[in-house]
Amino acid sequence: MKKTLFIAVALLLCGSAATAQEEKPAKFSLYGFIRNYAVFDSRVSKAGTQDLYFYMPEGESLAADGTDLNATPSFRMLSLTTRLGLKVAGYQFGSIKVNGAVEADFYCMSGSVAVFRLRQAYVGLGWDVGQNGNLLVNIGQTWHPLAADMPHITNLETGAPFNPFNRSPQVMAHYSVNKHFTLTGGILFPMQYLPTGPEGKSMNYNKYAMIPEAYLGVAFKAGGFLGKVGVDVLTIKPYKTYMTPVLDQDGNPVVVGGKVQTEVGGKANGLLTNVSPFVYLQYTKGKFQVKAKSVLAQGGEHMNLLSGYGIAGYDQVSHTYSYTPMQDWASFVSFQYGKKFQVLGMLGYFKRLGTTQDLDGALWLNTAADTSIHQAFRATPTVAWNLGKLTFSLEYNLTAAQFGQGQTNARGQYEDPGKWILNHRVIWMTKFNF
Repeated sequence: MKKTLFIAVALLLCGSAATAQEEKPAKFSLYGFIRNYAVFDSRVSKAGTQDLYFYMPEGESLAADGTDLNATPSFRMLSLTTRLGLKVAGYQFGSIKVNGAVEADFYCMSGSVAVFRLRQAYVGLGWDVGQNGNLLVNIGQTWHPLAADMPHITNLETGAPFNPFNRSPQVMAHYSVNKHFTLTGGILFPMQYLPTGPEGKSMNYNKYAMIPEAYLGVAFKAGGFLGKVGVDVLTIKPYKTYMTPVLDQDGNPVVVGGKVQTEVGGKANGLLTNVSPFVYLQYTKGKFQVKAKSVLAQGGEHMNLLSGYGIAGYDQVSHTYSYTPMQDWASFVSFQYGKKFQVLGMLGYFKRLGTTQDLDGALWLNTAADTSIHQAFRATPTVAWNLGKLTFSLEYNLTAAQFGQGQTNARGQYEDPGKWILNHRVIWMTKFNF
């Protein structure tokens, strides 16, 4: 009995020692920056975060004397988006390598005061696979794969709506077959950046569809070249219920104030699946880098693109809605040259292509910009001085939008593309990294 007990204790101690040897402690590091902006705009614009997150100029608003009320310049100085993050790296348990990050910044406004909000919070699990491969699985909120590669720009929106902008809770796997090819796939949930619809912007559309947003892509890297292709698939259920007229005792609709009164009749059927492919190219040599991305977006408003969807039909027997996505083409080309003194900039182009089917009901579009915008472009020549971790930059942002006029056709396109409206934005940024 004593011998058996001794062997058991010895095995337990050996097992504990082996476990202790398998576990490596984590290393923690703080990072972030202090950032300040001074901004001039030549006219009223659609923008968020005290007008720092810039989308598009506002269209004309003509007074009785013909004056455009939106052609009003503005200037402001803003101490927003200062960021603080904590990185965790180096932890290992057995063959599992673990890293992670928690990141927040002063972004959301409470009156005139900026308050802390969560940007990223994720854990990464890594394994060595085979002789040359490895697998990394990120779990938590981080950048959407379509938004991860951003143009060279100092403005807060980093190219949106010409470039997707989205961070979402996700489970995303990156499998590096070798040093050249990486396969990426996983599921996401739109929580912070939301699709629109009959309830306005809401996570309910994807939640009640019961089908997670999905991404699948491949990347190739060799020398200074990086190329990616991928596709994002989002399935939503815009209507959860259908409405029926309220009837009186004689079976006639009840009318109050000239409107037929309605009530919830039951659960509505019908899903919409949006498919958004993209391609990304990047080349780096010495101090020079050039990037290009093109996205054919269907209902990409949850990625801050100027898209949406509408009703294509309704079956009154099965209470099933059918939907049709708006298609938009969003692209950019950007470059950067230099180290201490840098020259950089972006050219962006957006065009609304119309819905894939004829509309037979409401059309919901991203309200971040005027829904009548037919096409738009942006140019952002910028110079920056990098003094170690201290950066000063001056950016000129020319954004032009063409606002459709008159009637729309069955695909939601304006018959008259309309007039071009320009906004001239000048941004001075001071930034200290730590």
